[in-house]
Amino acid sequence: MSIASASTSVKFHEFPSGNVLHNYQPGPQIDGPIRSISWSKDGNWLALVPYSGLAEIISIKEQLKLIHTIQNIEDPSCASFQNTTKKNIAIGTKSGQVFVYDIKARNIKKRFPRTTSGVTHVEFTSKDNHVVAACENGEAYLYSHVQNTLSGSFKIPRSQSISALRTNPIKRNYVVAGSNEGVVAVWDIHGNKNKFFIGSHKAPVTAVAFSPVNSDLVVSTGFDRQFCFYDIGANKCIGNIFVENSMTAVDFSPDGKFVVMGSQKGKIYVYDMKNLQQPVYSFFGHNNAVEHLSFRKNEDYETSFMSLEEVKESNLVETHRSTESFNIELVCSEVTSEKTQSLTKPEDSFLAELGLDKNNTVGSNIQDSYQSNKYLMPKYTPTQPSKILQDKLFSNFQTSTPETYDFELNAPLSPIVNLEPKKDCGDNEKVNTDNLAKFIKTTVSDELKAVTEELKNEMKYQTTNTLYQTRQLFLNLMMATVKESIKVENQFNSLREELLSDVPQSQYLLEENSMLKQKIALLEEEISLLKHN
Repeated sequence: MSIASASTSVKFHEFPSGNVLHNYQPGPQIDGPIRSISWSKDGNWLALVPYSGLAEIISIKEQLKLIHTIQNIEDPSCASFQNTTKKNIAIGTKSGQVFVYDIKARNIKKRFPRTTSGVTHVEFTSKDNHVVAACENGEAYLYSHVQNTLSGSFKIPRSQSISALRTNPIKRNYVVAGSNEGVVAVWDIHGNKNKFFIGSHKAPVTAVAFSPVNSDLVVSTGFDRQFCFYDIGANKCIGNIFVENSMTAVDFSPDGKFVVMGSQKGKIYVYDMKNLQQPVYSFFGHNNAVEHLSFRKNEDYETSFMSLEEVKESNLVETHRSTESFNIELVCSEVTSEKTQSLTKPEDSFLAELGLDKNNTVGSNIQDSYQSNKYLMPKYTPTQPSKILQDKLFSNFQTSTPETYDFELNAPLSPIVNLEPKKDCGDNEKVNTDNLAKFIKTTVSDELKAVTEELKNEMKYQTTNTLYQTRQLFLNLMMATVKESIKVENQFNSLREELLSDVPQSQYLLEENSMLKQKIALLEEEISLLKHN
């Protein structure tokens, strides 16, 4: 597995060691950082746009060499290969033009409508149905690759610029972008609307990327010395990690297990998605800021990052990775406090979850509430007992009996360590055997205690999680009941208002009848008086 990094030159590194396989300097001289890089479908070609000059295509299949310089397009600013074929490449220019270039025929295949300002980023969607072009004025234009027309335009909310742009490799309708105002936004090009946006950075966003195994996971880096992860489905930032240097480039490994970032000082860091507290590997990339990072496509991604001992141990412990959901274990005060508040005070969101000001049904509210809270419980991952026993056996025996036993250091990791006593032990053989038995008994006892404690913790977690889900479902049921009660009450109120609307007219008739009766009574009295007179 290899990765390309770009600054003023392009370097191809072996992953994860960082050893430089190739180094390529475009153009006759160094004018500035490379503007864009893009791998072809088979990973044999790389398209790059230098700071000044013409776009180039280089090959690293057998050896590094320049195979084509695109002469037909002047002042290129960005380029991107198609995802389904290596024959065509999209190129944006500083004058606002967007072309699709046929590499085999060496001519311009399509011309899209000109934009109002220079193009800074260009990307194909996952199935090559559309081309997305970001411009200097902060607008992104969506072109139909089939109909060769402008399908729509987007803009990052509360921003006047676009500093980073990537398309989703899984969902062809998602596009993520970042701005100099620190806002990260995701567009749904099918609905022509903003699906998600958040101002998580306090400085310009330098790079964004989608996870290749989970369409809802996004990472962003910025000049505020932090990188953030987002859950598009939950519509929130799920964690942010602060670093010593500002990160200027980011990309996920093809298997989604690692995220690689380039810093402003030219160093490249490798983070394990299981534990993002510290980088698991780092290596020097360039003398200047790393502008772009991109893993090579269509390679044998079974190459493991783990050492030989870890590979052997991984065969004993079965691990499961889900591509439908993710759980990043972050030690972050913001995320921890958010989870704690959500777990201890779920009733705080009771009125908000009623949805009285929304036109949502009861079923949708219950489903939305469950979806928004299913990631709140922290994931419990027990340690590996075989690793604990292995480390303890080696550490104790290496310090206590170095002259009595020979160790097979290359033996596979397992709860039992292969120990071979020397043949010339003499009278001390029985004593050493007794000591060995006592030591193993003590070690196994400690191991059993550790495993028991972990099982207790796991049971506590499972019990707590079950109780929490039951409580949440009960609250959802209460929400549904209250909402239905309010609906019924509103219906009764409207009916009552309709009935009372006729009351003033009835009251008027009653009063008029009463007055007529009084007049009749007075007239009868007057008539009777006249008769007597």
